Amino acid sequence: MDKKKGIKQAGISGEKAVAHQLKFLGSEYKILNSKMICSGGSCQQFDHVVVGPNGIFHIETKYWSGQIAFTETGIERDGGRGTKNDPTAQMYRHEYILKELVRENGLAGDVVGILCFAHPGCELIGSSPAFATVKLDRLVHFLKTHRAKKTLSDEEIRKILRVIEANSKSAG
Repeated sequence: MDKKKGIKQAGISGEKAVAHQLKFLGSEYKILNSKMICSGGSCQQFDHVVVGPNGIFHIETKYWSGQIAFTETGIERDGGRGTKNDPTAQMYRHEYILKELVRENGLAGDVVGILCFAHPGCELIGSSPAFATVKLDRLVHFLKTHRAKKTLSDEEIRKILRVIEANSKSAG
């Protein structure tokens, strides 16, 4: 298998592992996996979006092994000088699209970005200064214990989901 195909397969494995963990959130949370979401003429591929009483979460999955350190200059892998694949800019684009969709439709709710590292052989050193950073085994705990500025009602959750669905298509 060539390297590019191997990386893609690893990413798919990570996204499947995250989707599996998200099944344990409970019925008050609604989950969208692998969606292309558009707002303001711009579209982005989201690995996972979760909407629950304590917010709207966008989750970027990374299936990286080894040491992953968060430094002032970005992400470093295995003691190196950085990584070409720093997901920070991607996370900001995701955040922008979700916040715009919510705002444009007269809705409100915390929008929270999560970098989830799904490989069992990864070691996180520090955390992203801009987004929540968790290993797969802590994802559900983080989602359930996040303290929102505004609690969403069941009706607000349904409205937010309808808006996201109306502005998305399957990215699979």
